[in-house]
Amino acid sequence: MKAINTITASLLLALGSAIPAMAEDAPPPPFSGTAELGATIVSGNTETTNIKGKVDATHLIGDLKNQYLLDILYAEDTGERSGERYYALYQGDYPATGKQYMFGMVDGEIDKFTDYEYIVSAALGYGRRIIEQDTMTLLAEAGPGYSYKKYDDDLRPDEDDESDFIARVKVDFWWQFSESAEFGQLITSNIALGDGSTITRSETYVSAALVGSLAMKLSYSVKHDSDPGPDNKSTDTTLAATLLYKF
Repeated sequence: MKAINTITASLLLALGSAIPAMAEDAPPPPFSGTAELGATIVSGNTETTNIKGKVDATHLIGDLKNQYLLDILYAEDTGERSGERYYALYQGDYPATGKQYMFGMVDGEIDKFTDYEYIVSAALGYGRRIIEQDTMTLLAEAGPGYSYKKYDDDLRPDEDDESDFIARVKVDFWWQFSESAEFGQLITSNIALGDGSTITRSETYVSAALVGSLAMKLSYSVKHDSDPGPDNKSTDTTLAATLLYKF
């Protein structure tokens, strides 16, 4: 009887010590991401509408990490449309864990207030997870690619569409500096290697948890086009406050 009690105690002790280890080694969820939405509607002496929405999802399939992103911005001032932009991206990283990985990405944009009907880019390259901690991550990517820009025939009727080889560069930093607040900085650039234009995007944000999976996010985004056209500015900026939902 004493031997049985000793064996039982040993099994319980081993099981108890194994449970935390299993919890620590639990794999990340196969599907996760964020969805955000912000809107400002003013009526009366002035009538303005601003809507910003974004979905950024990650799907793990085996050792492949898939990212799906959709970003929408719409603005209207006194009944006149003053901004309309749609941006989408897919990226696959392999392997999903470890310091080094290879990536492939394709993105597309429709901006009604540029000289382009649409822009499509694709790239392959090398990435490195420089910092990978529970409260801080930093990664960098670089690789060759190709970009195609379709001009609006009404705005540039005499110009051929633009296509060029590019160098794709990305730096992504994330820091959870308290239990309920985060800071992020993302910079991407499609650097034209020929006579085409270089497009660089940047987003700086701070988010603070409200309740459960809901948070408030304040972001400042910059888009720079080295050749926006004769009647357009090279830099667009957006300051936005949105509600953020993590899933």
